[in-house]
Order: sequence, then structure tokens, then C-alpha cells
Amino acid sequence: MISSGINPADMAYQLMLAERTPKDQLFAVQKAQYEAQLAAYKAIETKLNSFSDSMSAITDDAFSKKGVTVSDEEMANITAGSDAASGDYAFYVKQLASAHQLSWEFDSIDGPLPAGEISLSVGGETMTLNMADYADLNEVRDAINNSDLNPGVQASLVQSGDKVHLVLTGAETGEGNAISVAHNGADITASLNEMAKAQDAIVLMGETNPIEIRSASNTLDNAISGLTIELKQVHQTDASGNFIGGPLRVSVGQDNEAITESVQTFIDEYNALIDEIGKYTFGKSVGGEDDDDSGADVGVLAGDSALRSLSQRLRSELYEASPDGLRLSDIGIEVTRDGKLELNTTEFEEALSTQGDKVQNLFSAEGGLFDRLDSAIATHTATDGYLKNRQDSMEQNIQRVDDRMEQHDMRMEQVYNRYLAQFVRVEQLTLQMQQSSSLFY
Repeated sequence: MISSGINPADMAYQLMLAERTPKDQLFAVQKAQYEAQLAAYKAIETKLNSFSDSMSAITDDAFSKKGVTVSDEEMANITAGSDAASGDYAFYVKQLASAHQLSWEFDSIDGPLPAGEISLSVGGETMTLNMADYADLNEVRDAINNSDLNPGVQASLVQSGDKVHLVLTGAETGEGNAISVAHNGADITASLNEMAKAQDAIVLMGETNPIEIRSASNTLDNAISGLTIELKQVHQTDASGNFIGGPLRVSVGQDNEAITESVQTFIDEYNALIDEIGKYTFGKSVGGEDDDDSGADVGVLAGDSALRSLSQRLRSELYEASPDGLRLSDIGIEVTRDGKLELNTTEFEEALSTQGDKVQNLFSAEGGLFDRLDSAIATHTATDGYLKNRQDSMEQNIQRVDDRMEQHDMRMEQVYNRYLAQFVRVEQLTLQMQQSSSLFY
């Protein structure tokens, strides 16, 4: 059988494709542009939030941090809270706190145990063992360590020559945690070998007429308001008990290093923000780089005057003086030609040392730099602000393009079916004509 030689499905598809391609390309371009703009707005919002966080870190925390300088860090580790009073202190560490440790000697692990009851007491709490319940020292040790009534004693067995020692160690340091041992109600503690005393830490504060500070632990927490002191060594003394060498000297003051780090973070976040706005509104970063890993195309927000105005306002706020008349340039922070910030650490730390309160006011006082910068970005970062509205608008545009693409797909399916029906009809007519002409031969 001879046909027209036309493939109806292929011809219908080719004609439909020629009709749909221009709009497919138009929709793809529109969607890519909206998606790039959406990604750009999100990237700028992320930078704005990081910038805002860097200001909050300085306002809420940086200037309240206290730094500590210790003359001998091998003797003690000292940290200061924000409520620690600035000043210089002198300490002598007379004694470290230790846990009580007793040794009870036995002939062997499985030898005879004391008859009757053994009681262990710490700080008013007592546990009692009926020795008839245990076959050997291993079971006694385990009974002590595993008891819910254990008052704070750790038991262990030590082999020494042909003897075995039941060693009892206090779980906590301090005089108040001494171990008492009783046999059938009679205190036998004094008859045991005392390997370590239960004693408090003793620190003398001051070089003349010192104040004695005692602690059950080697960590003195707020014995001096705001200071945490972790004792590690004692001062050496001579035969008469006099301290050899000078005291442990401690200086507490504003933590200028932490402040400098926080301000550097603020500067880095500001510069990153300016770069991000420039990248999407001017076509490259302010510094001239145009690398982009956010997924948004560089320059896609070139028509957004609101973002350009924000960048200009942020820059103008940097030149304003504080309520005290201090400017960023007075404390080692310069605004470069491209509107970025640079920190001279030496000048900044000198300003902190000589006029720390004014430096803090420059950043954090009412009407200060951070107040003004916060005001500048507030309309952009609010939950119903500019950036959120622009993102919503881009998402709506993307959805509209998706809807139009779906409608276009449906229309093109109808076009394809129409062309297919036409070519099938042509094929059918061609066959009929061929069959009719064959009757004359």
C-alpha cells in the first residue's frame, strides 16, 4: 500500500514546536530574571542581618567584658565576669583543697573480714554494711561503690607486698567531707592509715593584714565578686612558714582585646554588606570584584534605587560625630575612598585605654552610630519591610510565569492535536485517492 510519505505525528510536533519556542524562551528568560532577583534580595537580607547582629554583639556584650592578667598562670587560672570590679589584687595560696583518703590493711582479699557491721559516714550521711553478707574484699568494695546510700566514698583495692589495702577516697574535697569509719558502733577512723587529709583551700588576699578566704573546693566562685579562681599550686614557704617570693598578682579591667575583635567583626560585616549591595545594584562589588556564589546574577538589581539610597545613607552616617563629639577617625577607624571601613588596631586600643567611655558612647549611646545605622536599615529588615516585600513580589512574579507556562503547555497540546488531526486526514485522503485511481488500471 502506498501512502503520502508524511509522518503525521512528527509533522504535528515540528509545527507545534515552531509555534511554542518563542514563548518558551520568553518565559525562561522572565523566570530566570525573577529568580536571580529573588536570590539577590535574600543575599542582601542575610548580609543586613549579620551586620545588625555585629552591632548588637558590641552593644550588649563587648564593653561589659572584663579581661584578667595573672602574674603566674601555673599557680591559678582566673576569669572575670562582667560584674567584677576593675582593679589590682594580690593573693597568697596557702593551701589547696584535698579529698580525704584512708587505707585499711588486710592480710588478703579473701581472708577473714571484720565481724559485725561497718559504717561509713561523710557530712552527716551514713551507710552501713553487714560484713556477714560478703565473701571477700572484692564484694565489700563493690557494695560500697554501687550502693544508693553511699555518702560520698569511692572504694578501691591496692595490693602492697603480701598485704591488701581497702582504700577509701572522698568524692569531694574539703574539711566538711571527711570520712568516718565505725566498727560495731565504735569509731575506728584514727586507727586507719590517713593517706590524705580532708582540707579546705586557703587563700590570703592582700600583702598586709590579709583576708583569709577558705573554700571546700579549689575553685573559688564569687568568693571575690565576679571572679572565678581555679587554684593549681601553693606558694612555697620557708622553715618559719613565711612565703617565699611575691604574691600572685591579678589585674582586672576592661577586655580591650575582646572589644577590638568585636569592632573588627562589625567592620568586616559592614564592608561585606556594602559589597553585596554594590554587586547587585552596580554590577560589581565596591572593591571591583564580581565573583558571586549566591546563585543570583551580578547587577540584577541595577534599577533598585532604594538599595542604592540605603548604601549612601549608611556611608553618610559614618562621618557623624557622637554626642561627645568623637568621630570614627578619632579612634583609628577610617572610611576609605570606596566607602569601606578600615581599623588601625594600635590607634583604636590606645583610644580604649585613654577614653574608653567616650569610645563606647560613640557606638552605643542614644543617638550614637549604632542607633543611626539601626534606623537606616530598619525599614529594610523588618518582617513587613522593603526586602521582605520585594521577595514576596518576586515569588509572585515567578508563580505568574509558572501559571502562564502551564497555560501555554495546555494550549500547545491543543495545537499539536489540531495539527495531528489535519495530517492524519491528509494521509487518509491520500490513501483514498490512491485506491480510487487503481481501479482504472
